[in-house]
Amino acid sequence: MHKWTFISFLALISFSIGAAQASPRADVVLHGGKVFTADTQGPWAEAVAIRGSRVLAVGSDAEVRALEGPNTLSLDLQGRLVVPGFNDAHTHLAVGLPRLTLPPINIPGPGPTLNEALAQVAGAVAIAEPGEWIVVTIGEAALFDPDTNRVALDSVAPDNPVLLFTWSSHTGVVNSLGIETLGLTETEADPFGGTYGRFPGTDVLNGVANEYGLFRIFREIRAQAPDELMIAQFEAFSPLLTQLGITSIQEMTVGLTRERSERVLAEADMAVRVRSMCVPLTPQESCRSRQRHPLRKVRSSGIKWLLDGTPVERSAALREPYADFPGDGVLNIPTGNLIRSLRRSLAEPPARNPILFHTVGDRAIDQALSAMESVAPAPVWRRRRVRLEHGDLLQQDHLARARRLGLIVVQNPTHLALDLAPALGPERAAAAQPLKTLLDNGVSLALASDGAFPNPFVDIFLAVFHPFHPEEALTVAEAVTAYTLGSATAEFQEKRKGSLRRGRLADLAVLSQDIFEIPPPAIPETVSLLTVVGGEIVWDSGALATQP
Repeated sequence: MHKWTFISFLALISFSIGAAQASPRADVVLHGGKVFTADTQGPWAEAVAIRGSRVLAVGSDAEVRALEGPNTLSLDLQGRLVVPGFNDAHTHLAVGLPRLTLPPINIPGPGPTLNEALAQVAGAVAIAEPGEWIVVTIGEAALFDPDTNRVALDSVAPDNPVLLFTWSSHTGVVNSLGIETLGLTETEADPFGGTYGRFPGTDVLNGVANEYGLFRIFREIRAQAPDELMIAQFEAFSPLLTQLGITSIQEMTVGLTRERSERVLAEADMAVRVRSMCVPLTPQESCRSRQRHPLRKVRSSGIKWLLDGTPVERSAALREPYADFPGDGVLNIPTGNLIRSLRRSLAEPPARNPILFHTVGDRAIDQALSAMESVAPAPVWRRRRVRLEHGDLLQQDHLARARRLGLIVVQNPTHLALDLAPALGPERAAAAQPLKTLLDNGVSLALASDGAFPNPFVDIFLAVFHPFHPEEALTVAEAVTAYTLGSATAEFQEKRKGSLRRGRLADLAVLSQDIFEIPPPAIPETVSLLTVVGGEIVWDSGALATQP
């Protein structure tokens, strides 16, 4: 053997022996607990070891504590439950709204009457600056009152622009100064994807804005909010999220362009991971990311199109008419535009800008599935993980097609608390909002809040209770998996996060209660005692004992 080859061989042996003797030591060990991993290979463990930003090991106390070293932070769980960090796959954080955005009355539900809403506006006018926006949330009570229009609002707020908008955010009403402030003409044409209401027998706007008409109003209102305000508001959400065990959010604030979302979030000091998703208002609006080097916790991907409305406004697109309202809802996006958007998506890598479809009604789901099938065969779509946001009226005849196309349904359990029988009739309402059926038929499921103030424990309770359709309820394990690994899969991140296994990002939460053991009604009382994002403790209640 050549001398240098022999020396190199000895050096390699020496290095291998040293490496074997010096196994990696953990930075943090959580032991003495009950760990739900969301990993089908081993769903339960006692302890977790973290090194750097990754999970080093998951297993028994003896196995994991063997990785402790003199500098390891050792935390005694004292029997508490550890879960992967929750990933809210569909949020609309309440950022960029005016100062005078008033607290809701009787929401969710019928909301304030028109007179109650006008009283709220009048109270705000008393403290408002001239020209300052006033925003009030309404529901069915005011929405379906024939007197809810700009004239009623003008009577109490002639010098301030006013917006009333439904709590499900698909219809709004502005006053005359609001119309002027938004730059709309008295006979403005309907926008792409939406409509403007008009006084009977005329082309004159009455102040009502539906679907993309309302979204354009949100765009203009949020455009008036300075970046500094939005940065501060995003940052204010971080501690609230971490105290609920949320380590990732998938944010789709309507009215923010991709460019502005990236600019604001690049400056915000967020403790959680943020995926920012684009909601364009026209087919021509660009959703191309300008991120040259994606930030550690913030990234952009995904394009959302809202194909219909919701049962609250009776605008979800149905196969059959509503039980208590004329018509069968609306389809916002012409099929031709939908097909062109799907074709454009095929020109990009699957994970860069996947398509998300807001679909509540069965007719909207028909439109989405048929458009996909007309553009490309099922194997192509399975790689692209097209999402159906909500999918409340997904029917039996949709299931095989959804599985074949690889669709992911992102459901929001707060919707399960709504009584759909008045709008849909008892028979259709009884078959709405499937959860268990989706899993039984091989359709992927993620859970999310669809809210401005997310709370995964409320969502998990509703998913395992399913008030109006209990046979569709999930087990706690299924619900937690959908809220962690399911949500990670919905953003092409399941190989990085969403489960606790060696090599995955160390995103986890230690819960105040064992949600697998307590009665379901007690689940919403749960909070996180310790939240970790990428190996960094971002929330610590001080409840865990530290051991040397």
